[in-house]
Amino acid sequence: MGYYDQHMHTHFSPDSAESFENYLEQTEGLLVTTEHLDFHDAYNGGADTVLDYAAYSEKIDALNAIHDGRIRRGIEVGYTPESHAQIMSYLEGKTFDVILLSVHQNGRYDYLQPIIDEMDPKAVMREYFGLCTEAVHKLDGANVFSHFDYGIRRLPVTLVDLREFEPHLKQLLNAILAKEMALELNTRSMYEYQNADLYRYLIGLYIEMGGTRFSIGSDAHSIHKYRYHFDDAIALLREFGVTGLTQFKDRIAYIEPI
Repeated sequence: MGYYDQHMHTHFSPDSAESFENYLEQTEGLLVTTEHLDFHDAYNGGADTVLDYAAYSEKIDALNAIHDGRIRRGIEVGYTPESHAQIMSYLEGKTFDVILLSVHQNGRYDYLQPIIDEMDPKAVMREYFGLCTEAVHKLDGANVFSHFDYGIRRLPVTLVDLREFEPHLKQLLNAILAKEMALELNTRSMYEYQNADLYRYLIGLYIEMGGTRFSIGSDAHSIHKYRYHFDDAIALLREFGVTGLTQFKDRIAYIEPI
C-alpha cells in the first residue's frame, strides 16, 4: 500500500498543535503535510495565515535525515480573488511536492462561521461554487482541488439541492480537468460532516466528464483523524471502477494503485 494521506496539518498551521513526530509514529511509509496559506484569513480574525517556509523546511530536512526521507512538503492554498497576487508572490521560489487549492472564505467571512446560518443556502452555494471555479481558473500550478463541499458544510444541503447546482459543478469540474488537477475525497467531509452522498454524486459526475485523477485526504489536524475512514473512501472509489490514486512528488503526478 503505497498511497498515503495527502491532506494533513501540523503545528505549522495555526489550527493544529500536532507534531511531525507523532504522525511519523503512525506509519512506516511516506508523509506529506499541507499547511495553511490564507491571506486576510477570516477564520483567524482577518490576520494573514502564512506558513513559515524556512522553519518548515528546516524541520522536514532534520527529520528526513533520520527517517529515510519519508516526509514531503505540501501547502494548502486558500484562495480569494483579492489575495491572488500575494499567493503567487509567496509561492515563487519555494519548493513543494503538492499544492492543494481550497476556498475557505469570500474575503469577508469564512464559510464555517456562524454567519452562514443566517443566509439563504442557495445564495451561499451560488457564490461559493462560483469562487471555486474562479480559483481553479486563476491559480496556476495547483495539483489538487480540496473539499468541494467546504462552503456548504454548515448548510442543510441535500442531494436534490446539489443536483440543482449541476451546471455550476460542471463548470468547476471542467476547470479542474483543464488544469489536470486531482479531485480530493476529503474523508472528514464525507464521514464526519456526513456528506458521503454528495461526494458519491460528484464522483459519478466527474467520471462521466472524463475525470480520472483522485486524491484522498483526511484533513487531519491531529493524529486522531489521520487516514480517517480511508478504507470507506477506497471502497467507494472501487465501486466506480477506480483503480489508483493520483499523488505528487515535486508536483509531478503519478498513480498509486489501490
